[in-house]
Amino acid sequence: MPRKILPLLGLLLALVPASAQVSEVGLTGGASYYIGDINPLQHYPAYMHPAGGLFYRYNIDPHYAVRAQGLYTRLEAYDSNSSDPVQQARNLGFRTNIFELAVTLEVNFLKYRSIDRKNNHLWTPYLFVGFGYFHMNPQNRLDDTWYDLQPLGTEGQGTSAGGPPYKLDVFNIPHGFGFKFALTDRVDLGLEWGLRRTWTDHLDDVSGVYADRGTLIEEAGPLTAALADPSDTRGTGPNNGRSRGDSNTKDWYQYTGLSLSLLLTRFTECDAMWDKMKRR
Repeated sequence: MPRKILPLLGLLLALVPASAQVSEVGLTGGASYYIGDINPLQHYPAYMHPAGGLFYRYNIDPHYAVRAQGLYTRLEAYDSNSSDPVQQARNLGFRTNIFELAVTLEVNFLKYRSIDRKNNHLWTPYLFVGFGYFHMNPQNRLDDTWYDLQPLGTEGQGTSAGGPPYKLDVFNIPHGFGFKFALTDRVDLGLEWGLRRTWTDHLDDVSGVYADRGTLIEEAGPLTAALADPSDTRGTGPNNGRSRGDSNTKDWYQYTGLSLSLLLTRFTECDAMWDKMKRR
């Protein structure tokens, strides 16, 4: 795990009450995919990859919960596999591992695991939204060798043809919906679908326009120039200044998964305590 993630993980753990009265820990596993310049929405569900992680959930009451979660997955896509001839000619591609940490608020539609028998439910749909952080490192392959793309500056970053390099540590907004099921008085099963709206358009290393090829060769090297423009149309004339991607939209990724969690303290114990406090 990247070093920059460890301090944030420590901060999240420090925010968790040491004597949480209604808390649970669990595992999640499923699949993810990316949405961006190389894999637009109409190509869903291409390039799906396994994903998994750990989470801690603090249940405030039967309607609200706060969850801290760590997730790992891989995202990738390639123009060469697209059905669009324009994308095939562009011939860009990428892969990246994703390390994500997020804190989300869950809102249960029903009064879940309540001591109130008249309104108690052992299942509920829920919505969630929160704030997350993830580390990425897009790569692409040339002659059977994988290269990190951000240090190369494929759109002229770090040269006179472009701005500064983009960041590899990025924030996002996780949001979506799911269902919870109480399998036993201590074990919950969950099913969740969620999107991540990111604060980057370089998850796939594709955003703006083609940088001047001559400048790339001179200031960044022939490797950068080759990975910046591997298109089949390069021999018909330079792509300098032409659109390489859509800089007006951010990249997204999605996660769908099952979760299994163990309650460390029952809901009924917490509800009984609150009932006593209200009667005082």
